[in-house]
Amino acid sequence: MKRILTLSFLTLFCAATLSAQPRMLAHRGGQSEQDENTLAAFKATYAAGCHGFETDIHITADGEYVIIHDGLLDRTTTGSGRVEELSSAYIRSITTKKGNPVPFLEDVLDFFKGCENLYVEFEMKTGPEHYPEPLLHKFCEDIYTMVMAAKPKDALFVFTSFDPRPLLYLRAHHPDAEVMYITGKPCTHETVDLCKALGIKRLAATVNGSSRAAVKYAHDNGLLVSLWPGQKCADSHLAFLMGSDYLCTDIPQEMMQYIKDNKLPIVY
Repeated sequence: MKRILTLSFLTLFCAATLSAQPRMLAHRGGQSEQDENTLAAFKATYAAGCHGFETDIHITADGEYVIIHDGLLDRTTTGSGRVEELSSAYIRSITTKKGNPVPFLEDVLDFFKGCENLYVEFEMKTGPEHYPEPLLHKFCEDIYTMVMAAKPKDALFVFTSFDPRPLLYLRAHHPDAEVMYITGKPCTHETVDLCKALGIKRLAATVNGSSRAAVKYAHDNGLLVSLWPGQKCADSHLAFLMGSDYLCTDIPQEMMQYIKDNKLPIVY
């Protein structure tokens, strides 16, 4: 009982100190509940009531943009090989292991055009080995143009990456673009200071190892924080208690019910 009362107090305390309600989003469209990063996943999660999403983008050898997390096709599809070394025709000829088409960016954007109150993070899966500077610049220009052309008026679209290069390119050439740096480390003074040095005002960090003090340090330095991955409801609840602005979860439908059951002031 004491633990429940303490948790309830912390929930109320954090809710009172947040400048705005935090927002939950579906990692890869709901990785643990759906066929990740497929149009079917986005449609099902949106129909269930979640309007926040994260997704991943790679480029094919012939310059088209694929929605898939891994650079290699083998884990999630019936194909094999690296996306950047394959043709778009080949990728259109395969399916996910659950039988869904592998979507291209235009497919997902066509769906998002008809959605309301959207928040979407578009992760640019670049890296120096497969994305030298000329290709990186093309990638950034194409993604920016396609995404912003499809953006509903009431939506917030954010360009994200573990690779600082596309974020810095977009800041330099498209200052209206919202960008976020992703790290596999927790929110700490170190990761916040790195964002500050890069001139980036959004940080996605791991729930594990983050702290309320570090999130406050980020806020004090003008940063918004997204904590991931929410593999269980408790992960996202912890992120909420630490004051995170965004809660990236693998289980959006389960988390929505958890939010309702616990009367948490979290937007989805």
